[in-house]
Amino acid sequence: MTTQNIEQTFEEYAILNAQIKLLTVQKDTMRDTITEFIKESGEDKRKTSLGTFTLTSRKSWIYPEYVTEAEGEYKVLKAKSESTGEATFTVNQSLLFKETKF
Repeated sequence: MTTQNIEQTFEEYAILNAQIKLLTVQKDTMRDTITEFIKESGEDKRKTSLGTFTLTSRKSWIYPEYVTEAEGEYKVLKAKSESTGEATFTVNQSLLFKETKF
């Protein structure tokens, strides 16, 4: 790949990244509007020519204090095993992109 091609790829990646951020905000706003509409209709789903929009529920756990305390102890044990070398690790590469602020 030539330097010009890779520079173009970097530029396209950055542009796509910005577009995805904008589209995510738009999608979140639409999701809120659709959710409110479906709730007000008294239904739990809405069929359209493009697909079915369904309101779903999921549990969100709130644990008692003794569990959150045990979680803290667990984190301490993890840190200790990492520092003593008892724990092992793998290294995975990923791409991090930080856009320039204008």
